Amino acid sequence: MWKTILPSRFVDKTVIITNAAGSVGLAAAKLFHEEGANVVANDDRVSKLRLLERSLGSRFKATSFDLTRPEAGIQLAKAALDEFKSIDILICNEGASQGRPLMDVTSNEWDNVIDRNLTAIFHALQGVYDHFRGKGAGTVILVSSIAGRSGCGEMVDYSSSMGGVLGMMKTVSREWSRCGVTCTAVCPGPIEEGDQGLNVKFKSRYSQTQVELASFRNVTAEQVARVILFLASDDGKPLNGQAINVDYGLYLHSI
Repeated sequence: MWKTILPSRFVDKTVIITNAAGSVGLAAAKLFHEEGANVVANDDRVSKLRLLERSLGSRFKATSFDLTRPEAGIQLAKAALDEFKSIDILICNEGASQGRPLMDVTSNEWDNVIDRNLTAIFHALQGVYDHFRGKGAGTVILVSSIAGRSGCGEMVDYSSSMGGVLGMMKTVSREWSRCGVTCTAVCPGPIEEGDQGLNVKFKSRYSQTQVELASFRNVTAEQVARVILFLASDDGKPLNGQAINVDYGLYLHSI
């Protein structure tokens, strides 16, 4: 009888995943763990991560640092180093949106979304920088969105922050490549599981758009996560500074 042998691209590697209780974050955590990685999963929805931690057993650590705070990036990196002695990969997953027209979003709501979607990534990057520079290697993958490339009506906070994520990716790929670090991004379209920052109205709108396009369909969280794993692997190293759409071609159409 043939025995299925799982790939083991990430044995002895440690990956940090932020916003890890979202559908993409959870899928990525499971897949990295399956392929041998040590996984540090961070999210304020820590109860989801505790359940995963119990089911996976070893090589998994759940944390709940508030990355909107400047010191939290350093604290998260320290927790990973204390547990697993090294950090090799940083995955920053995408965040939330109010899902309302520009004039209906308050300044406080704008600040909250920018903090969660953009500033948190900034702090996470600062947290791993010294370690990556010291070892002369590292991989960073940021999860943006096709909304960050094309814009999206009634999602000014989300589109703006996701565009900022792409600007951050390009800057990090330039600055950090001199110390052996690569940085790329994935830009998913609407995700089947529908919990990546969209409120109920916009989940419905995105799903309907996909139906109308007929030849397209929503991507799944696992499909996005598998692209992330490819980018984090040795095979993905040449793609430094690139943003990869994961959307069945939806970016080519108006949404």
